[in-house]
Amino acid sequence: MNRQRPRLKNGVDLQLQSAFQDGNWPVVIRLAEKRAKISNDQYYEFLKICAESQLDDPSTKFAAVAAVWKHVKDGSTIKDVEAIELMEWATTNLIDADDFAETLGPLRVRAVKASPKDKFAATRCLESCLLHWDLASAQQTSPLTTPDKRKLYGTLAQKQIERAAQAAEQAQDSNEASSKAPSRRVKTEEEVLLLYDIVETHGTPEDFRKLISSSIFSPVVQFRRGRKEVVMRAIAKFSRDGDWPAVFNLCNDCLSDCDADGQLTLLASDIAMWRHIITAASHMKETNPDSTNVVQKLLAKLLSSSHMRPMYRRNILLARVLAVFSLGPSDESDLTDGQPSSLRLRELIRYIDDQYTSPACFSDVKSLMESLDAAGLKYLAFDHLPKLAEVDSNDFKAASTRLLAHKTQYLLLTHRKTKYRDQNQQLKCTVCDSTVESTLCQTCLSQLSQACVTFYSSVIKSEGEKPKINAEIMPELAILIAFCSLNLAFSEDQARQSLKPQATRHLIRALLLLDDQLAQNSGHSQLSLVLTQLHIRLGSGARASDIWDVIGVKRTIIDSLGPIFYDRLSTISPALLSTYDSWGSHLMDLLQSHYVNSLKLRMHQRLIDAFESGSYSSVVGIPQYIESLRSSGTRAMSLAEARRIERLLGQPSRELESDPRFNEVNDDTDLTQTIDYGSFPSWNSRTVQPMHLNLRLGPGPSNRRCHLSMLAEAFHELLTYKSPASYKASAGSSEYDHVFITETLARLSNSFPRFLAGPDDEMTQPELCYFETISLLCTLMSLCIDFDRSSDITDALHQTTDALSSSLENQQSQILHSEKPSIERTLTMLGSMHNIAMLRDSTVAIKLAAQWILSHNEKEKARDRSGKSSLPKELASKIKDLQTAAEKSIKEGQAWIAELKTETVSRDFEPKLKKWVLEDEDAIKSILTMDSLPGLIDSWQLNVKGWLQVKWA
Repeated sequence: MNRQRPRLKNGVDLQLQSAFQDGNWPVVIRLAEKRAKISNDQYYEFLKICAESQLDDPSTKFAAVAAVWKHVKDGSTIKDVEAIELMEWATTNLIDADDFAETLGPLRVRAVKASPKDKFAATRCLESCLLHWDLASAQQTSPLTTPDKRKLYGTLAQKQIERAAQAAEQAQDSNEASSKAPSRRVKTEEEVLLLYDIVETHGTPEDFRKLISSSIFSPVVQFRRGRKEVVMRAIAKFSRDGDWPAVFNLCNDCLSDCDADGQLTLLASDIAMWRHIITAASHMKETNPDSTNVVQKLLAKLLSSSHMRPMYRRNILLARVLAVFSLGPSDESDLTDGQPSSLRLRELIRYIDDQYTSPACFSDVKSLMESLDAAGLKYLAFDHLPKLAEVDSNDFKAASTRLLAHKTQYLLLTHRKTKYRDQNQQLKCTVCDSTVESTLCQTCLSQLSQACVTFYSSVIKSEGEKPKINAEIMPELAILIAFCSLNLAFSEDQARQSLKPQATRHLIRALLLLDDQLAQNSGHSQLSLVLTQLHIRLGSGARASDIWDVIGVKRTIIDSLGPIFYDRLSTISPALLSTYDSWGSHLMDLLQSHYVNSLKLRMHQRLIDAFESGSYSSVVGIPQYIESLRSSGTRAMSLAEARRIERLLGQPSRELESDPRFNEVNDDTDLTQTIDYGSFPSWNSRTVQPMHLNLRLGPGPSNRRCHLSMLAEAFHELLTYKSPASYKASAGSSEYDHVFITETLARLSNSFPRFLAGPDDEMTQPELCYFETISLLCTLMSLCIDFDRSSDITDALHQTTDALSSSLENQQSQILHSEKPSIERTLTMLGSMHNIAMLRDSTVAIKLAAQWILSHNEKEKARDRSGKSSLPKELASKIKDLQTAAEKSIKEGQAWIAELKTETVSRDFEPKLKKWVLEDEDAIKSILTMDSLPGLIDSWQLNVKGWLQVKWA
C-alpha cells in the first residue's frame, strides 16, 4: 500500500521493524507469530493480523476488519493502545468513516477505562476519536445524546469554567502570589474568549451581565490589557440583542480610557471601535441626543492629543467624517451656488485634503462619496480633486491625486443618481446633459477614457519619479482605462449574453493594455485577477493559466478563490486540465489537494493542535470550517470539472460512486459557495453590477448548478460505464444491470426536476438547456424501459422526443456564427467554446440514450413476440431521427473546430486581427503597443489544438 506505515512500538526487534517498513508482509507474519508465542504479548497477535490484511489474497484482505468487529461484539478489551492504532491503520478505507463510532471508537474507550492513569494512552485515544469526529466515544457517552443530555453537558461546561473564573477573581481579591494561586483558573485571552462563548451559549442573560461586570473579565478591563477581541464579542452580543445603549457605553468606556499621565491611549484609535460607537449613537440620537455630543467631544479630545501618530490620526479623522455622515443632518443639499454647503461634504473635503496622497484614501471614503447627492459628488470629482492635483508640485503626489480624481469621476459616472428623466421621459445624464440609452452614459465614459489616456501618455513621456509612478500609479490607471472600455462593451442586458463584435473589440483592447502593464509589474494582484477573467471570457485559457499560476492561489484560499479560474474552464480549454499532461495535473492538483488532505479523516489534525496550544476559539471554529468545506460548492465544482475533462478527452476515470465528493452529497445537502472578490478593484458605484461579475463566464457555482452538474455526470457514467476486462459476466448479470439502470434512472428522474426549478440566472443558457436535455433523457429512458402499449404513456413519449428536438435546436442557435468567414466570426467562435462544449455534451448524451433505447427495444422484441412491450414503429422512428440529429450536430461541431484551426493558424490572422482591433474611434488605441497580441494568438491556437483532442462520439 502507498499509505505511510505507522512506527512499531518500542521494544520490537530490528528484524521485525525492517520487514514491516519494507512491506515484506510474509516475513512480518512469520516473525510476529513467533514473537507472540514467545512473549505472550497481545501486540504481536495484532501485528500479524495487520500484516495479513496487506496481502493480495482476498481471503485475508479483511482480517483486521473481522478482528475489530469480533472484539467489539465480544465486549473484550484491547489494553495495548498501540495495537489498536495498528488495527486502525490496517482498516483504513475498509471500515467506513461513519462506522468508527461502532468499531474502533468503543475499543479506544475500553482501553482508556482499563488503564485510567495512563495519560499517554488516554490522550492518544481522545485524539483519534476527535479526528474521526466520534464525540460519543470521546465523551464516553451514549451515541443517542438526547436534548436533556446536551443541556446537561452545557450546564456542566458552564459550571466548570465559571469555577475557574471565580478562582481567578478570588486570587486577585486576596492578593495571593501566583505560586499559591489555584492552577485551574482562567488566565489567557483564549480562555477568556471561551468563557464568553460558554456563558453566552449556555447561560442566562443574568449570567452574561454578571460576567461583563466582573473585576477581571469585564470587556473594559480586558481592553486595557490589549484584548480587543473580548470587547468585540461583547459588542456583537449587544448588537444582536439590539441593546444599543450597552454598545454605546461599552465603546465609550474603552475609547475614553487614559494612561497614567491622563492621556488617551492608542487603543482609542481603533477604527472598528469607532464604527460601533457611531452605529450605536445613530440608533440612539432620537431618544438620547446627548450621545452625538459625547462622540464629538471624544473625537475633539483625541485630535488635540500630542501623542497621536499619523497612522492613528488618520483613523480619528475618518471616524469624525463617519460621525458627521451618520449623526449629522441628512436632508441638506450638498452644494449651494456652486460651493459646498452641507456639513458632510465640507467634513469629507477636510478629510480628503488631509489624506488625498494616501493609497487608501479612495477606499476609505468611497461609500461616503456615494451618499452625497449628484451635485456634491460631481463637485468633488470634477472641481475639487482636479484642483488639488494642479496645486501639488511633487510628481508622485500630483499623479496619485490625479488618479484619485479620475477614480472619483468613474464612481460618479457609474452611479444611478447621475441619471434623470426629462419632461419627455427621456433618460438624461446630469453630468453632460446628453440622452443616454443604457445605465451608463457612454459619452461621459468616452470622455473619461480620453482624459485617463492623456494622463497615461503624459506619464510615459515624463522624466519624474518614474519607478514609483510605474509601480503604484500606472497599474491602477491602466485598470481604470480598461474599465471604461469594458463598460462600453457591457450593458446590464448583455453581460450574460454572447458578446457582439464591437463589444469583443473593447474586451480585447482592455486585455492588451492590461497585459502590457502586467509585463512591467509582474505579479500585480489586481491586474492578474482581472486579466484571468478577461482571458477566460475570450477563450484564451492557456494565458489565463500562466497568470493564475503566478498569483499562487492554493491551500485554504482555493476554496474561496478557485471558482474565479476553474469554474467552467473545462468547457473553455479541456486539454489545459488534462491529467495526461504535467501542467494539467499540476493545475488540477492545486484545486483538489486541499480537500483531499483536509477531509482525509472526519476532522482535521489541526483540531488536536488547537487543543494542545490552548487555542479554544479554533477548537470551536475548526469543526464548523470542516463541515462547510465538506459541503463546499468549490469542492463539488472540482468534481464536475474533472469528470467533464475526462469525458471530453476520452480518459478513464474512477467510479463516480467511489468518489467522496459525490457519495458524501445527497439531494438535501446544501452546497454553499462564497467567492472572495475582495482583491478585485471595486471602483464603480454599488448601484450597478460590479465589473468582476460582468467579466465572469456566467454566474458562480450555486447549490442548484452543483447538484445538476453531479446528476448529469451520474447520467453519463450510467451510459458509458464498461466493466473491467478481467470481469466475467455471470448468467444473471444482465438482469442485475437492468435493475441498476432502472433504479438509477428513477432516482435521476426524481432529482433533476427538483433542481431545475428555480431562477434561470443561476446558470448560463447553454447549461440550462443541457441540464433540461439530460432530465428529458432520463424521463424518456424510464418510459421506454417498461413500455406497455396498453398504458397511456405513448403521448408522453411523443412530447418528450419533441422537447428533446427543440432543446437541441435551441442549443445550436446559441452558437452565433455567420456563414461568411471573417475575423468577427472567428472571434465569436473563439468566445463561444462554452456553448460548443455544452452542445457537445448534449448531443453525445442524446446519441448514447437513443442507442440504448433502440438496443433495449430490439431485446424486448426478441423476448416478447407479441410486441406489447416494444415501441411502436412511429416512436422508434422518432428516436432514430433524434439520434440522427445528434450525430449531425456532432459532425457540425467537429467542422467548427477544424475551421477554427485553419483560421487561427493562417498567416494573415494576426495582421487581420491587429487591423480590426484598431478600427473605429477610441482613445485607448493610442496607448496600445500590441506587444501582447502574439501571446493572445498563441493562447488561442493552443486552445484550438487542445479541442482537436476532444472526443465527439
